[in-house]
Amino acid sequence: MDNSRDLNMDCIVAEIKAQYDDIASRSRAEAESWYRSKCEEMKATVIRHGETLRRTKEEINELNRTIQRLTAEVENAKCQNTKLEAAVTQSEQQGEAALSDARCKLAELEAALQKAKQDMACLVKEYQEVMNSKLGLDIEIATYRRLLEGEEQRLCEGIGAVNVCVSSSRGGVVCGDLCVSGSRPVTGSVCSVPCSGNVAVSTGMCAPCGQRCSGSSSVRFA
Repeated sequence: MDNSRDLNMDCIVAEIKAQYDDIASRSRAEAESWYRSKCEEMKATVIRHGETLRRTKEEINELNRTIQRLTAEVENAKCQNTKLEAAVTQSEQQGEAALSDARCKLAELEAALQKAKQDMACLVKEYQEVMNSKLGLDIEIATYRRLLEGEEQRLCEGIGAVNVCVSSSRGGVVCGDLCVSGSRPVTGSVCSVPCSGNVAVSTGMCAPCGQRCSGSSSVRFA
């Protein structure tokens, strides 16, 4: 038997080296492949981030422009607000002045209305007095008419000339004496009321009055 136990270390080392070289080659290839994939991923990530950064910059620029525009609008709005506040203050002052003037005019109109009411009351009172006087005059006229109609009837019957003197007083009628030519007065007295300032109705000549009539019925308001 050959019991030789000599080992060929060179061959073993060469085999181990070959195995390790193969492992190193595979590891290097795997590492290079992983590195290339990671590089591609990083490039894609960089490109993606660069695009995102570009969009972000554009958005920031747009926001800056929007901020500037809004700032200008805010300043313009502040100026308009200041002007409007000044206009409102002026309008309030003018409104207060107009309200004060209106109140003064209202007080004047109320005073004028009160005076007009008082004047109206006085006019109504005077109107009532005038109406009372008119009523008295209407009564006098009616009385004169009745007297004239009676005298005309008597003249038509041939009784003779009749003189009538009637004096009027305020608010009423005072009849004078009825005188017949050539006879005594009906009341037992002569016509003693002066015609001036009175109302005289005659159909002939009233001696005490001194008025000469034309022989027909006449009415004279003195």
